[in-house]
Amino acid sequence: MLPFPQKFDQNEWCIVISIVISYAIILFLPKRFPLSITILIMLFGTTVARISDYLLAISKLDLYTVMDTEKYELFDLITYILYAPFAYIFVYVYDKYNIKGYWVLLYLLICSIGATFYEHLNKVLHVFNYHDWKLIYSQSVYLFVQCIALLFFHLIRKLHRNLGTQTNR
Repeated sequence: MLPFPQKFDQNEWCIVISIVISYAIILFLPKRFPLSITILIMLFGTTVARISDYLLAISKLDLYTVMDTEKYELFDLITYILYAPFAYIFVYVYDKYNIKGYWVLLYLLICSIGATFYEHLNKVLHVFNYHDWKLIYSQSVYLFVQCIALLFFHLIRKLHRNLGTQTNR
C-alpha cells in the first residue's frame, strides 16, 4: 500500500480541491460523447501524464518531484486522477465549438498557456518541486501533448463512427 503524506498541507489540499472542481464541471456539462469515447479521452490524459512524469521526474533525469518527497506516495498517484478531467474538458470545448483551421492553433496556444499558469500555481503550492526543470519547458510539452490529444480524439471518434456504421449493416 502507498504511504499517506507525512503532513496534509497545501499541496494535498490543492489536489483535492482541483479534483472536486474539475469532476464537478464534468458532471454538470451536457453529455457530448458516448461513454466509450469519454473513458478513452480520460484514460489518455491520465496515461500521458504518468508517462511524462516517468520520463521527466522519476527516471534518471529527475527534473522535478511530484508532491513532498522523492518517494512515491498515495498523493503522487492521486495527482494522475486530475489529468483525466482536464483532458476531457479540453476535448469537450474543442468539439463543442467546432474549432477548425487556424483557430486550432490559437486554441492550442491558449490552452497550453492556461495549463502552464495552472502548473505555476501547483509549483507555488509545492505539488511540483523543480530540480532542473523550468516552467517555460512545460509550454512546449503542453503544446505537443494537446496536439496528440486532438489527433487521438479524431482517431477514436472516426473509429467509433466506423464501428457504428458496420453494426448497422
